[in-house]
Amino acid sequence: MELPQDSFQISTEIKTNMRKLFDCFHSSDDIRTREFRLQGVQGAILYLNAATNRDKLQSDVLRPLLESKEGLLEDILPILDIEIVTDLEMAAAGMLQGKCAILLDQRVDIILADVSASIERSIAESQNEQVIRGSHEGFVDDAEVNVQLIHRRLKNPNLIERDFTLGAQSPTVVKLLYMSELADLRVVDEVIAKLLINEDEYIKSPGQILNRLENSWWSPFPQMLYTERPDTTVSHLMEGRVILLVDGSSFAVVLPVTFFMFFQIADDFNVRWWNGTFFRFLRFISVMIGLALPSVYIAIVSNHFEVLPIDLLFSLKASLENIPFNPLIEALFMITVLELLREAAIRLPKSIASTLSIVGGLVIGSEVVNAGLVSTTMIVVISLTAVASFSLPSHEMRLAVRLVSFPIMIASLLLGFAGIAFSFSLLFMHLSKLETYGVPYFYPFTPFQPRRILTTLVQLPKRIFRRKASDRRVS
Repeated sequence: MELPQDSFQISTEIKTNMRKLFDCFHSSDDIRTREFRLQGVQGAILYLNAATNRDKLQSDVLRPLLESKEGLLEDILPILDIEIVTDLEMAAAGMLQGKCAILLDQRVDIILADVSASIERSIAESQNEQVIRGSHEGFVDDAEVNVQLIHRRLKNPNLIERDFTLGAQSPTVVKLLYMSELADLRVVDEVIAKLLINEDEYIKSPGQILNRLENSWWSPFPQMLYTERPDTTVSHLMEGRVILLVDGSSFAVVLPVTFFMFFQIADDFNVRWWNGTFFRFLRFISVMIGLALPSVYIAIVSNHFEVLPIDLLFSLKASLENIPFNPLIEALFMITVLELLREAAIRLPKSIASTLSIVGGLVIGSEVVNAGLVSTTMIVVISLTAVASFSLPSHEMRLAVRLVSFPIMIASLLLGFAGIAFSFSLLFMHLSKLETYGVPYFYPFTPFQPRRILTTLVQLPKRIFRRKASDRRVS
């Protein structure tokens, strides 16, 4: 039941204000009070036990109040974050953030002092973006700590931070960072506008906020880059991009993005350029394997046996004997089994997940062949496809590649190589048309920029290409 609007007005009677604050929290047992006298005036401290650091409350608030002989209340407390509010609703909101409410008799305002408790989590290595060389620090779930990690690497006065609080019922802090002289302010304004139109009363997860920032909801390809590495985040800031940090999430969101950004990792810049170029090409090849290998196999088996050498043809025919299903059903069955094993390995405890991998890889893989449900060649094809997709750095891009491969497989069964060519034509048309905040998604191929293509695909030494154009400048 909502309280009447006049119940939020502060009274000159301290007992009345205390009772109203207790009513705001429905007399919860978590709200605590400590009365005191300051220079002969009756006072009280109200706080939420679960959100307050009791040691800090006692040393920085209660002790100075009890020992003070003269002076204003605001000048007595040795706390930086002090706020004066004239509304009980604002006082209750401050208490939910870990602040204590200090009330004095015959005073029509309330002092909020920050004594919030924080659950410290040590800085650990990123679990999803591990590197051989370079920094091993990763973001944590506290947005304030993440901002500190960024500032420690980027000591630049042009780094701008904007804070937003979303969700009326459970406020969630979102921090927007960008370089004032490098970022496109039109992108910044558009991101802020999309954040402010968020009308959710309760933020269940960061994805609920971030989904609103996508330009094309129907595209299977990710339009935001997620990273858990502070050094990678700083690199994107220096290239003129916008960074979002959501409190409660251990990753940063990078905007705007291009397709080829999802294949670059920190190790590319920590090794010699020959090695970085080689492994980057491997990741590009992995995308083609993940998209095309099952489809090419299905097209050959279903429509184009004549393209195979005679020796390989006999071997493939032998493996397909007594298989009751067409190649598409085989592929869908094996991909489904693989996804089930992957999902189970994620949800199970680590000690059991390793056993599941052995059972899935050896027992299920061998027994489906012995049962005549899937050919041995299909096992090899799906295994290569899975390994290729797992080599992609971005989890979101891995999911997109798996999703896009399904319609290509169907087209290859119906039309053979022509279906694959038609599917890839539609795919490239979609990538060429897609934009993220005014930046072409398939840049530098559309619009075509030969110089940028070379620096995108090849990790060349800086002395060859000293100036690197920022993707944000493309329109």
